[in-house]
Amino acid sequence: MKNFVLTCGPASEDDRMLQLIAGLATGLRLNIAHLTREHLVAWLDRLQRLREAVGRNFRIILDLQGAKVRIGRFPDTRALPDRVELFYGENSECIERIPVPNSSVFAQTSPGDLLLLNDRRVVVRVTDRADGILQGLVEQNGPLSSGKGLNSPDRVFEMARVTASDAAAIELSRKICDLDYAVSFVADGHEEQLFRPLIGDNHRLIAKIEQRAAFDHLKAISGRFDELWLCRGDLGSEAGLRNLGAWQQKFVAMIPTLDCPSLLAGEVLGSMVSASQPSRAEIVQLYDAMHSGFSGLVLSDETACGTQIPAVVEFLRFFFADADA
Repeated sequence: MKNFVLTCGPASEDDRMLQLIAGLATGLRLNIAHLTREHLVAWLDRLQRLREAVGRNFRIILDLQGAKVRIGRFPDTRALPDRVELFYGENSECIERIPVPNSSVFAQTSPGDLLLLNDRRVVVRVTDRADGILQGLVEQNGPLSSGKGLNSPDRVFEMARVTASDAAAIELSRKICDLDYAVSFVADGHEEQLFRPLIGDNHRLIAKIEQRAAFDHLKAISGRFDELWLCRGDLGSEAGLRNLGAWQQKFVAMIPTLDCPSLLAGEVLGSMVSASQPSRAEIVQLYDAMHSGFSGLVLSDETACGTQIPAVVEFLRFFFADADA
């Protein structure tokens, strides 16, 4: 296992931290859901210059939105009030009102339905729908901030599409060499036909496997995309945490039949967002992943907003050097 995709974010903006992760990563990921056009341009320029500075031609990976639904601009909070409302819009300045810029959420949601936010860290049960607003009771509380995902355990709100922000990001970046694109919520592989004409033949296309429907089409998806990521955050939200192990096992069983490499994503070293060492459970799952056919791993919060980036890099170097010995 030699593919390490590490995510750039506020915690890795410091030059020292960025050079540290660039010294190990085979790919640096940017999640465009959290970037304005100006920030994306700045990051792309910076990462190209970083390649020269560290002498490594790591991949730059833009994580596109695809069919994934996200909330709009929202104040960072560690917890929500007991009752909230979701409204159709882009911005909110108070934590009682959650903006959702996707009309399909309001058309398809009824009282009694559950809405899962931020990889199921927040669960809201809808109590009323009126005048384009969903009233809800917070059944499971947790942190929430701008751009976090919104799911339902019963449905996919958006059909596959190229969003305006996806198209803009591709237009800004398609002339950059060794740049890949990751597509969220791939369902059956036909999404490749939407994105490939836009990115051209010189860029790799990555399918993020994060909904149950995709498991019926893994072979077809692997034939159309250049890499698969098993993304356990949204998959756990949709399938339920109790079932996540079974879904990962199903994916692992398919790996020998797939036509492209597969990477493991979703809280791979989640405890190291704040802790200087991984948990024993994380160490064991890394060992299992390494011997189950995964070609690499994808870290998100660990390097994007975590406080232990040097420890994360040191651990990965130590663990995989020792594992290869």
